[in-house]
Formats: sequence, structure tokens, C-alpha cells
Amino acid sequence: MVAPLPHDELARTARQMNLPGFGLEQQTLLHNAHVLVIGAGGLGCPVMQTLAATGVGEITVVDDDVVSLSNIHRQILFSAADVGRKKVEVAAERLRELQPGLTVHAVDDRLHEGNFLTHLEGIDLLIDGSDTFATKFLAADAAEISGTPLVWGSVLRYRGDVALWWSGPGAPEDGVGMRDLYPSQPDPDSVPDCATAGVLGVTTSVVGGLMSTEAVKFLAGIGESTVGKLYMYDALTSSIQQFSVRKDPGRALVAELGSYSGACAVPDASDRGRDLIDALERGEAYLLDVREPHEKLLSDLPYPGAHLPMSQLDQARETIAALPQGDVVVYCAAGARSDRFVEEFAELAAQLGITLHSLPGGTNRWA
Repeated sequence: MVAPLPHDELARTARQMNLPGFGLEQQTLLHNAHVLVIGAGGLGCPVMQTLAATGVGEITVVDDDVVSLSNIHRQILFSAADVGRKKVEVAAERLRELQPGLTVHAVDDRLHEGNFLTHLEGIDLLIDGSDTFATKFLAADAAEISGTPLVWGSVLRYRGDVALWWSGPGAPEDGVGMRDLYPSQPDPDSVPDCATAGVLGVTTSVVGGLMSTEAVKFLAGIGESTVGKLYMYDALTSSIQQFSVRKDPGRALVAELGSYSGACAVPDASDRGRDLIDALERGEAYLLDVREPHEKLLSDLPYPGAHLPMSQLDQARETIAALPQGDVVVYCAAGARSDRFVEEFAELAAQLGITLHSLPGGTNRWA
């Protein structure tokens, strides 16, 4: 059922409806649209802020995280006073301040194979603001299975990508899905480490703005909303490149959700991790932190140790030679980088009487 625009919403968006080709009909389409946003993070925040202000009438946001101080530089719906609060709760408050009549569903949960398709029921547009390969491939597959249009974005360092995907039931005959560009999830070692790559805060706002623009064009039926057009933004040159992704005629559409593993994830080994922590507490092992300097400001382990960022591996031989003989526990944020360090330098360490152990789960699990 198409609901007419309330008087307050007409007044709030009046200047927008002065645009050529954008009038009451287009504003009403936005007001009656329901979008689902994955993640209230660096992309999700500017996307939701813009869509609420522009006039999208119903937003569901799914996130199970809390606000931390390190979020504030890019997650623009939050302030330092919100640290420790649930992101979806804070986001819902801010969005209602922008559009008092907005319907917001704040879902404090994580999307997974068992609940994703249910969450897409009644959704006009899925917006992926997630930051892991696992979630992005899960979202793309769920969108294709259900035939839900997907606005997709990603950021890394000074660069961002944006695209509109639409494939599966109800999509155009030549509809394009994300797997037409990325057929399979990349190997973790083929991409920059999740914790070390970094991102410029303003880049997320620019990319989020581009995602919002694609969403508004699609929902309101204005401008050129082209499925499969990929935009690549470079903050350092202020340039945007465009590429057209075509449907792969040899690719079978995704029929069911599979199994998805995060690029930064490591196998759960709680018992082994507990044994290493116990050895540190007894003073029977020494620490080697391979995270970057800024990560130590966020969390750390309270035991004696050395520090060698993975970005400075040219100093590895000297650092290892200065370590005490015996057991050395190597750690990072989650365990992926420490695994690689141990694999690369275990033989050198052994020649010096040192046994390297990677701490599974890293500071995310044990700090």
C-alpha cells in the first residue's frame, strides 16, 4: 500500500522536490521504501544519515557491535559520549532526529546463513556496508537467491568501490550479481590484513554518499541507475573511474547459502590459547607483538615482551636475536598475522634456541 506523504515530511523535503525530475511522486516512492543496511560502521553511518535525511521512510539496520572510541573518526552517527552503547540503538536515535516520522528497526544481531533470507522479506533494497569478505559474499548470495537489489560498497585505505547489483528472481534478464565480478571469496593472504590496512575517515563518508546516491536513484527512479556499473573512488586524486561488469553467461545463479569464513578469521583453539596465556602468567614465556603501533593504543596483553610491527619485517632478524631463549608467544589482533610470522621465522628462531608460538584469537580474544 502506498502511503501519502505526511504534511511535516512535505515541509521537510520541500526544497528537494524543487529539483527537475524530482517531485512529489519521487519523494513518495522514497517515503514508502524499506531498506536494510548491513552494519552501522564507516559506510553504514553516512548511508543511513543521508537516506534518513533524504526521506527514505523505513530503515532496518543490523549490527551487534558497540561504539568504541576508535570508531568515531569515520562512523559519523556516533560521539565520544556514546562509547560502550549498542551501535544500532544510537543510530536509531540519531536517524529519528533527522526524520521524526522515520520507522527504524534496530536489530542487535549478526546476519548469518540461518537468518539472512528471513531478514530480506519485504525489503526493497539491501545496502551492504559490511567490512568482511564473509559478510559481503553472504550478502551477495542472499540478494541473488531472493532477487533483492543490492547497493554494495567497500573501502580500503584511500580508495572505495561502489556498485549496484541485481540478479536472481525478478531481476532484469541481463542482471549482474557481485559474483560476476568476484566468482569466489579471495584467500586471506591475497589481500591486505584487515587490522593493518587502515582507512581515511573522510573516504568512508564519500563512498557512503555515493552508495546513498545509487540507492536514491534506484528507489525514486531518477537518473541513470545501471546494474553492474562499478565506481572506483581514489581520495588522493579526487577521481572516480567507472567500469561496466557484464553478466557471466557461464555462471549458474546461487541457489542456496553455503558456508562463509572471514578473511581475518583463524581456527578456534581456545585450549591452546589458554595454555599459552597460563605460561605467560607463570613467567615461562615471553611476548612478541607483531601489530602496528596504533593497535597497541586500543588493547594489549599485560606481560613482558617485545614489539615488531609486520610492516617492519626487515628488522625481524635483529629483533628475534634479542629475544630470550625459550618459548615466545607471538600475537596480533586475531591470529592471522602471528600465524604468518611464526611460519616464516620459526626456523630462524629455532637456530637461536627460541620456540615461537602463535596466539590463536590474539588480543581480540585474550586482551
